[in-house]
Amino acid sequence: RLWDAATGELLPVSFAGHDGRICQALFSPDGSRVLTCAGDKTAKLWDAAAGAELLTLAGHKWSVRCGGFNAAGDRVVTGSDDDTAIVWDAATGEQIAKLAGHTGAVTAVALSPDGARAVTGSVDSTVKLWDAVTGKEVLTLGSHDGEVTAVEFAPDGRSILSAGRDGQTLLWDATAWGE
Repeated sequence: RLWDAATGELLPVSFAGHDGRICQALFSPDGSRVLTCAGDKTAKLWDAAAGAELLTLAGHKWSVRCGGFNAAGDRVVTGSDDDTAIVWDAATGEQIAKLAGHTGAVTAVALSPDGARAVTGSVDSTVKLWDAVTGKEVLTLGSHDGEVTAVEFAPDGRSILSAGRDGQTLLWDATAWGE
């Protein structure tokens, strides 16, 4: 459902189409699309104004917990209970890269503004940086004492924030990612 933030009125737009719970919903950077992540092992892209389904992103083996866009909105990343993340082309739904290396569910994902890198957080307590084109794990940035609940790139892509159930928010330097 979509609500008018100014009036609190329910707008006549609905994003119905998943089988099961919705784990996350978010707007694309330009606000034209909505990404939903769900317990039915899929993520879906929707037209935000009409509620029309544009794409189904199917490739995970378990629930899709989280997702994110790059700044241009042409790439999407999803994280799943199957211990992986997948980078997708947001126009075609084509899988660009599978990010496999966590030993627990992926609970937080983000793409760098340019879409070249991805960061993931997991119930395995680690934060990992990836090449979002090849799917290669670049490095493990460190670990929280428990599940990682959020990750995010700075607008310039040079830093990463991670937060966890341990009550910590950590700031990481992402500039040496290829060294």
